[in-house]
Amino acid sequence: MEWSVLVGYGVTYGLVVSVLFTVALFVGAAVGRDFLLDDYPPAVRERYGRPKSVRGRRTAIGFGLFFWGGCCVPLMVLAMSRLGAELGGDVGFLRAAVVGAVGFLTLSVYDLVVVDWIVFAGLRPRLLALPGTEGMEEYRDLRFHAVAAAKGSPLIVVVGVVVGGVVAAVEAIT
Repeated sequence: MEWSVLVGYGVTYGLVVSVLFTVALFVGAAVGRDFLLDDYPPAVRERYGRPKSVRGRRTAIGFGLFFWGGCCVPLMVLAMSRLGAELGGDVGFLRAAVVGAVGFLTLSVYDLVVVDWIVFAGLRPRLLALPGTEGMEEYRDLRFHAVAAAKGSPLIVVVGVVVGGVVAAVEAIT
């Protein structure tokens, strides 16, 4: 298997998706500051003291549709078609699963290190602070973000299997 090619595609795809994720995150926060309320540390949510607003819920749905449907899926289709062309044939389940898993792993690591630790906990832009919680020390809780990332890590395998299955099914039909 062409491991360097597969990992290269996965990392490239993951980095492009990561940048789009960051842009969408800031746009989402500008539209509805509390759209990711459930992803904040418990003490921050407690001090904020309100449930997610209607605007925040709508923004979260729009963010999800844009990010997953408008970015992830089209970019994965592009990555798989380019990979198939480079390999000179079908991608197959295993290759697609590796690219999908590496891409999601890249996104997960980027989200933890760049978005959560550097931006959210380190730089702490005002736009990402919930009203009334600015300056709380809990924003700097690196362990909270690492635990949240670890809880989501099984999705790396799930994404790989789903991507591999979809690609294998499409290739079997065509």
